[in-house]
Amino acid sequence: MTEFQNSHPSGKIIRVIVALSLINISGMSAMSLFAEGGPAGPFGTTLTLLLCASNLVIAALWLLRPFPGRLGVIAFTVYADIGVAAALAVLDLRNALLGCVVFAVIGAFATFFVSPRWVVAHLIFAASVVSTFAFLLYLRGDMDTITLLVQTDVVLIGIMSVPVTSHIFLTTLSADARSSALDPLTGLLNRRGLDAAISELWPQGRLEGQCAAVIVVDIDKFKAVNDLHGHDEGDKVIRRVADRLFGHLSRYGVLGRTGGEEYLAVVITSRLHIDALIHGIRRALHDSNDAVPVTVSVGAAILYAESPLWTTDSDTVSTATRAADSTMYQAKAAGGNRVVTTLI
Repeated sequence: MTEFQNSHPSGKIIRVIVALSLINISGMSAMSLFAEGGPAGPFGTTLTLLLCASNLVIAALWLLRPFPGRLGVIAFTVYADIGVAAALAVLDLRNALLGCVVFAVIGAFATFFVSPRWVVAHLIFAASVVSTFAFLLYLRGDMDTITLLVQTDVVLIGIMSVPVTSHIFLTTLSADARSSALDPLTGLLNRRGLDAAISELWPQGRLEGQCAAVIVVDIDKFKAVNDLHGHDEGDKVIRRVADRLFGHLSRYGVLGRTGGEEYLAVVITSRLHIDALIHGIRRALHDSNDAVPVTVSVGAAILYAESPLWTTDSDTVSTATRAADSTMYQAKAAGGNRVVTTLI
């Protein structure tokens, strides 16, 4: 999330919105010093001014610095919760109860940028603050019970509904986005998912001591598997190969299914390890106990960090993929059940 927000325009927009929200809250808090039911006494006035000043400092940090990491976002959420509770605590209880709706804004922020556990913690804290203000109002006895219950209920609904609705929306949207990038049979990435994943992974292959490889794996004589054992058994073979490929390669890169019985992987590892990783694919896929034994043809195109392809204007990924595909067909033409690599 941090990398995405720092590399896309949306991150700047969000930082500006957060900063403006803090400035707005500081302005409202400062005006409350002159309003009926606002902070009273030296303590209330001093606390409000301190919170206003700290909000302005943090707003400046949001504007001037990159989007914070996980701990920074959590710290900001905790600060916002405690700061709002402290600012409301020095107001008249009626104003404090209604002012708790500000927790809904914090809840929306938490839903997008912290884990669900922190969102739950925020909701529990906010509900506790609202309940405390409502209970103190009840003890004070200057508001009838029905009105107090209605106001408390409205505030709680506002606080709870925003993050809960946002979470449901995000979960649904994320599930749809993931499913659109996955192959339904194997759960591996499809071509669309591979394109997005490779664009983020590929530049790491240029690092000193690292290299990148595009690997194409094709099941040998797969049509015979379907003809002899049926399509259901053929699907099981495709899933089995996918699972074993994932276990062997996923630690080092991304893996997808690009055709009926064809898989494509992009891996980043050291040049000392790359050959062993590629040549270990056949061993990783073999199991003498398989009901339907299969072999694979493997083609790989390897780029060292100093490869001239990194500095050309051509699409390096496409060039490497075509080279890997070509070497896979060489392996297949030589009888299959073998690995052919090329250095580009």
